[in-house]
Amino acid sequence: MNEEKKSKILIVDDDENVRKVISRLLKNYGYDFDLAKNGAEALEKIKVSLPDLIFLDLMMPRMDGYEVCKRLKKDLLTEHLPVIILTGSGDTESKIRCLEAGANDFLTKPIEHTELMVRTKNLLKVKEFADFLKDYSKLLESEVKERTAQLRKSYIDTIHRLTIVAEYKDQETANHIRRVGFYSALIAKHLGWDEEDVETISYASPMHDIGKISIPSEILFKTTELTAEEFALIKRHTIIGGKILHGSESKMLQMAERIALTHHEQWDGKGYPKKLRGKSIPTEGRIMKIVDQYDALRSKRPYKPPFEHEIVVKIITQGDKRTMPAHFDPTILKIFKDIHKQFKEIYEIYKD
Repeated sequence: MNEEKKSKILIVDDDENVRKVISRLLKNYGYDFDLAKNGAEALEKIKVSLPDLIFLDLMMPRMDGYEVCKRLKKDLLTEHLPVIILTGSGDTESKIRCLEAGANDFLTKPIEHTELMVRTKNLLKVKEFADFLKDYSKLLESEVKERTAQLRKSYIDTIHRLTIVAEYKDQETANHIRRVGFYSALIAKHLGWDEEDVETISYASPMHDIGKISIPSEILFKTTELTAEEFALIKRHTIIGGKILHGSESKMLQMAERIALTHHEQWDGKGYPKKLRGKSIPTEGRIMKIVDQYDALRSKRPYKPPFEHEIVVKIITQGDKRTMPAHFDPTILKIFKDIHKQFKEIYEIYKD
């Protein structure tokens, strides 16, 4: 995308060599950049001109990266600026602290050039997405009715493409997006939702895992059992997703935020991130819980083969070692039992 070449990136590090290495690499790829040697200087430069992305050293004198990041996230003008933390420590505890401070991603020194550019491009796409959402409502108001359908299609297409970026996949994820949207709309319709809300959840639900953009791929695609620390990091994708989608006036994006935050909550209160119970979980989150479970079980994963429809229905309705009926809203579970054959039809039409 041509817009990437115009992106401005701020590099904040007290080590001159690190600043030179990153700036040289960004220059080779056509990006504009600015430099700051400490947190205070960075905040002053951001006041003058907002960057599109910030590389922020974690350990600096006077004001460390945690503090700079927290200040950025508290300011309405800068809360959505993507931040990549630069750290000499690769331990999970430091990474969790970075995410809690509001960072979107992190790189461990010495920095691997390919990884830096991949993460740069991904987060600039997320920034582009956020900017797009801010302008969308104003754009709709200024357009005549004949343009509305075309703009809406472009809007949905942008959402789907950026959801694919978050999943780090291509065609497989595109089919997953379609299935999730159809499953969610099907359940919502049987719950008695009106036509507008059914359409809204069909577009909002595919964004449930957009927070995975900040989870390291080596953890997402790990084929062996996750450690407790790695699983704690994985669980952060719900909160990160909520932050990415937060603040929009769009009804669709507001619903997507609720879904991102709550699709791993469980009816029995044993889910995450907030251990919500029963009807304290938004209905769309409860719908997404069973939808996500069904599609995950049907799909191939690094740690498991795909399961046939009949086996998945049995697991969801009767339980196994990991999934229990108590995890799901009883009303939604009953609907699933009644219409599960339609889930199978959707999967067969849009299977990978």
